[in-house]
Amino acid sequence: MSLIIKNLTVVADGKEVVKNFSLTIKKGEIHALMGPNGSGKTSLCSAILGHPSYRITKGDILFKGASILGLRTEERAQLGIFLSFQEPPEIRGVPMSSFLRTVAKTHTKEKAPDTMKQVTMHSEKIGLGPHFLDRSLNEGFSGGEKKKSEILQFIAAHPRIALLDEIDAGVDIDSLDAIARILKKAASQGTGILIISHSARIFKRCAPDFVHIIEHGVRIASGGRSLLKKIEAKGYRKKS
Repeated sequence: MSLIIKNLTVVADGKEVVKNFSLTIKKGEIHALMGPNGSGKTSLCSAILGHPSYRITKGDILFKGASILGLRTEERAQLGIFLSFQEPPEIRGVPMSSFLRTVAKTHTKEKAPDTMKQVTMHSEKIGLGPHFLDRSLNEGFSGGEKKKSEILQFIAAHPRIALLDEIDAGVDIDSLDAIARILKKAASQGTGILIISHSARIFKRCAPDFVHIIEHGVRIASGGRSLLKKIEAKGYRKKS
């Protein structure tokens, strides 16, 4: 089951932020998407989930063999596409535990109790103790804690395709190791994953099958893991 992005052009605030971008994420694959600040990484993911501020003017997005352009964001999520936020919002009055149970019930149905056991188990492993689950969603959390919260939502949703926007930002090393293990296990079970990051440190723990560089909204390079070393050595220049 693949997510196919075909020649996509995206406009936001009157400016083309993604230009003629194509990419296919297949079942169980891990893709790395890297590039300078403002290069279009978050814009691409927002467009895939149907954010109203990002207008697709060209191309198509196919999932389960059909275009999803006519679907609302919640309908795309219900199909099994998950997006973590670059800057997760704080939602006062919504306990994390209740929110995660709702996500699990929505996406895993009768398996929700088992899913919540996984959520609770992994919350400890990534450094979020039981008391965090009783707090309002992300309220007062540090940047790294918000990213860990996103990982728990990822586990609860059990998606077919996951778009993870800087999921490693602000996360300590021990927790990053645990997150990498969670992602690798999900991929082994068939989830296709796109990881956006400015740093190669997560990819040293969760090796991608494919690496892509985007700059000014254009994919300027794609390759295997060796491309990561070139990026670290030369940055995001086209000759990398």
